[in-house]
Amino acid sequence: MPDLRASDADRERSVAALRHHAAEGRLTIDELDERSERAYAATTLRELAELHADLPAAALPRPAHPAHRHKPAFPGTLGFTVRWHSPANAKATSAELMAYVTPPLERWGYDLIQRWDDRLRFEREVRPVWTILVAIFLFPFGLFALFHKDRERITIDLAEDDRGTHIVASGIAPLRVRRAFAELED
Repeated sequence: MPDLRASDADRERSVAALRHHAAEGRLTIDELDERSERAYAATTLRELAELHADLPAAALPRPAHPAHRHKPAFPGTLGFTVRWHSPANAKATSAELMAYVTPPLERWGYDLIQRWDDRLRFEREVRPVWTILVAIFLFPFGLFALFHKDRERITIDLAEDDRGTHIVASGIAPLRVRRAFAELED
């Protein structure tokens, strides 16, 4: 690949492809974040190509409607990925997400920490139960365990095409949040 300069459109296509691979389970959330940042900072087409070197060139299309939809049933804070489609453009879809998805997430303790045209990121900090147990059973030194908090992050990515907007929500969340997102899935 020659060292040709990358355009904004090249970077956007690269990030959209990375989101698709993350939605298919080929990349973790952290890998998607790291590669997306590198894609937006890339100046040449070679740098963009390196981000996709270990990924298949063309992804297989997924069925329009899954044979069965399963709701998350396992309790606890676990990773999830859901996909759905909106017939509206990305800007209108983002506005709808801000109106209908953000308020419930805020009620569940999530804060909107990042808002771009094609990405929303929510985060919350929670104190795990083990920290309280350590504080009680190893008092007074166990009180240091109360400084530890886990961080739960949910990222919603939007990818616009000629048929509307593809939405991918992924992250780590408790059962009630995973079930709410499962309701949106195509």
